[in-house]
Amino acid sequence: MNKLLTYSFAFACVMAFNLSADHHEGKGMKGGKMMPLKIAKNWVEATYTSKDKTMKMVTKHMADDGFNYPGRFVGFGFVFDPQKDEMTVNWVIENSPAVGILKEGDTFVSVNGVPATRENRDSGKLVFAGLPGEKVNAVVRRDGKDVPVAFARGLVDPAYTKEQVLSNIENANADNWGAIEHKINEMAVNNKERTVYVWSWHKSLDEPTQKEFEAHVVTRFAFNEEGKVIAIANLTEEALIQSQLGFRVTR
Repeated sequence: MNKLLTYSFAFACVMAFNLSADHHEGKGMKGGKMMPLKIAKNWVEATYTSKDKTMKMVTKHMADDGFNYPGRFVGFGFVFDPQKDEMTVNWVIENSPAVGILKEGDTFVSVNGVPATRENRDSGKLVFAGLPGEKVNAVVRRDGKDVPVAFARGLVDPAYTKEQVLSNIENANADNWGAIEHKINEMAVNNKERTVYVWSWHKSLDEPTQKEFEAHVVTRFAFNEEGKVIAIANLTEEALIQSQLGFRVTR
């Protein structure tokens, strides 16, 4: 996700592009049986409503060489299955601080001396978040042995392949999927660049804190000549989300 950008700034950036006045669902760029504007709308609707629908949208409409850019963040740069009790590394994000330190299959034992249990993870006691440059010591189990590792938090700019996107969806809990409420406020298409922008709003529940939050999101879809999604990226109100969950910037 897309950190520390407010909705007003994000949407201003979108409107700075040379956008077409053609905002009708059935119109837009040629190519494929479903027009890009309709694909983008259905895609966003799916992400707010159903794991199964989202899986189908990605499978059918994302190009095999497409990428999802969920937004930059400060951290280490690894992916794990949150539905499992053990925190096992599924893959390491390219060009992140975790490269050369973690390996696929590593299972966290402790982080700064705190046991890497699901309870500690869900309660926020594992100190993965924090200021860039700060060092964190951890222990991982690798090939049956406990191995000490050390990180310095840094900027992570993830780009997920279609295979990785589908894996993330598959590992998600369908029961907790989606938003409490959502609304698509506006859509716009840039025919020349083969891009579609969707401005939406949602109210959702944060599972670890059991608190509700709301946010505006601008989603940008880029299509190839065959009408497949070659890139998707989001801008959201991350700072506002964190403040609604009780977190704050300490300096």
